[in-house]
Amino acid sequence: MTERRLTTLGALGKIVIGSTPPGDDPTHFDGPVPFVTPADLDGRRIVDTAARSLTEQGAGLIGAARAPRGCVLLVCIGADLGRTACAGIDTAINQQLAAIIVEPPNSARYVYYDLRARRRELRAAAGGSAQPILTKSTLLRTPIVLPAPPRQRAIVDALGALDDKVELNERLCLTLAEIARARFRAQFVDLPGGPGRDWKVVRLGDLFDLEKGLSYRGELLGDAGPRLLGLGQFAARPELGFDELPRRYCGRHRERHLVSAGDLMIANTDLTQRRELIGIPLRVPELGEGPLLFTHHVYAVRFHRGCEDWRDFVFFALQQPEFRARAAGFAAGTTVLSLPRDAVLDHAIALPPPRLRAAFARVTRPLLARIDHARHESRALAELRDHLLPGLVSGALVPPRVGGRPAVP
Repeated sequence: MTERRLTTLGALGKIVIGSTPPGDDPTHFDGPVPFVTPADLDGRRIVDTAARSLTEQGAGLIGAARAPRGCVLLVCIGADLGRTACAGIDTAINQQLAAIIVEPPNSARYVYYDLRARRRELRAAAGGSAQPILTKSTLLRTPIVLPAPPRQRAIVDALGALDDKVELNERLCLTLAEIARARFRAQFVDLPGGPGRDWKVVRLGDLFDLEKGLSYRGELLGDAGPRLLGLGQFAARPELGFDELPRRYCGRHRERHLVSAGDLMIANTDLTQRRELIGIPLRVPELGEGPLLFTHHVYAVRFHRGCEDWRDFVFFALQQPEFRARAAGFAAGTTVLSLPRDAVLDHAIALPPPRLRAAFARVTRPLLARIDHARHESRALAELRDHLLPGLVSGALVPPRVGGRPAVP
């Protein structure tokens, strides 16, 4: 067994809680300072870009709410609580994030892996009646078991080799999806002279209906029953799918609350006012477990009889800027945004003749199949990584040779 010691996150260095400048002043935003929010923690190991930014004036208003490159980022409020990443840039962070600045000789990347494997534990430790929250005082007291620094680095190398493959798969998925999207736009959108005479303009409601999912009880989420797909499985980049398997649900449900691999779903809710997820489509992955449940935050697309062949076409149509703008425009709500069914069903699209749809399918279905395979492999690698971590930390497993370096005893 290797030497280990029990300590706390607060003893590793410094913990910074983020902040946000007043949103009613546009001079605070869209400047040179990256501003990382939970939306940027999308499964990547290293966050080196931010969707939002601050001006120097806006950054000055939040003072010390900065995360230096190399620190560990942790979502400490809300539905994404427990998500982690490493900062690849110096950045400001919003109030939903904490930055754990690990001082040498300990490894920040090791702390990242440890916390990533303990997301459920972190959520259980969170308090708050309206939404879960990890306060700074709770984070300072959070225990962590540390091997000696050389072994920390060896564990990081071993697990990093798995993550390297996951990230390679992500880049592959992005490339294949971009090829498929470009093909869709070239064949069906950016047409000189517009659609031909043999095209037909229809409402999406002429092709399918929408079914809202299960209104579930949080205390029934666990390790028994079918997996429950919800907003946590949606991302602004549909081609990446999700990196974590959804939890299971042991409560009662009906047949209409089930979806199968290949079905389409649409996010009908956004818990923020940024409209990033509202209307995003998702193809249900093959998890090898039979039908899956889906929550009331999601619509399942139920194609009318004889319209099932339009599934792939509709998936790409829902990603087009025209539909994204419509979904954002129809989203309503003061705190939680929701997308009305009719906003989707009344959206008009031009359908090409079946021969063109079939030609598109012959090109894109192999691309989608390869994306599905890469997603499945990535989930398996991520699961292996999380299973290996406890044994590596405890000393029951010895880190293997990585990159020609000898194993650490």
